[in-house]
Amino acid sequence: MIRHILSTENFIAGFERVEASQGMAGVDGVTIREFKSGLEINLRQLVFEIKSNTYHPLPLLRFEVAKKDGNPRPLAVPAVRDRVAQAAVLNIIQPILEKAFEDVSHAYRKGRSVKTAARQIKKLRDKGYRFVVEVDLDAYFDNIDHMLLEDKLRHHIKDDAVVGLLRRWIRNEVYDGRKIYIPEKGIPQGSVVSPVLANLFLDDFDEEMIRRGYQLVRYSDDFIILAKSASEARDALELTDKVMALHHLSLDDEDTGITDFEKGFKYLGLTFIGDSIMVPFDRAPATKKILYMPPPLDLKRYLANRKSVTAGQPQRPNP
Repeated sequence: MIRHILSTENFIAGFERVEASQGMAGVDGVTIREFKSGLEINLRQLVFEIKSNTYHPLPLLRFEVAKKDGNPRPLAVPAVRDRVAQAAVLNIIQPILEKAFEDVSHAYRKGRSVKTAARQIKKLRDKGYRFVVEVDLDAYFDNIDHMLLEDKLRHHIKDDAVVGLLRRWIRNEVYDGRKIYIPEKGIPQGSVVSPVLANLFLDDFDEEMIRRGYQLVRYSDDFIILAKSASEARDALELTDKVMALHHLSLDDEDTGITDFEKGFKYLGLTFIGDSIMVPFDRAPATKKILYMPPPLDLKRYLANRKSVTAGQPQRPNP
């Protein structure tokens, strides 16, 4: 698998994926345009580092943007070079993981969207599933357990070199303007591989709910469960709490509960009430107001410190 990932064609496709998504520079200040100006050399260097096992991702740039309610939302963005490497890996592993995912999962997947989730809800509602369990996970992306996630990766990806790369991105250093640290848990909202990893982490939950006969509709960590009776809905909520505890996740009690179509509820920006689905008027694309941006990282000093720490440690080339 690693040989397919390291092909020139795949890395070019990885860069094109990053370029299409646009995005800002990371801690090194290198923009997508600047990376592209020396594309051949930059890609060759990336491939060499991965092959020789000398590749180390730069720290993620952690900053804060305003949510709709004005509260801060932290984002952590990799450097462009690291986004390209992640995209090259994702090109190869995404089709493998996609085969494992269930039809109830609608986020970050080709051919699936809010519309497909809404259609599934309508279909179930019309079949008599009128009770709804609304579930909100407490800071899902920030609480994903690294060991559990790596175990799930190894179940599907048998190439140790590829899992090793993913481990480096999962346990990536973060620069927040005050310090550089490695989070004990969680995956960054801003990394190229994070969406597929977020889906993978909840895939066991999807399978368990399906096995138990519950009607789940999930969009990343935002999901509802539909039931034909209030008692069935309560059982589904109890099971959800137990399964999430096994994943070291907890429910946000304030935004988790049971309702029905007669009372109505909001999900994925849509309002479901009775037999109606109300879509909001078109609005201008939301702009993410930056509340905090760290000062530039002293990259020269950082790299010198990292070199002194790793000096003398043996390097094992990747296959």
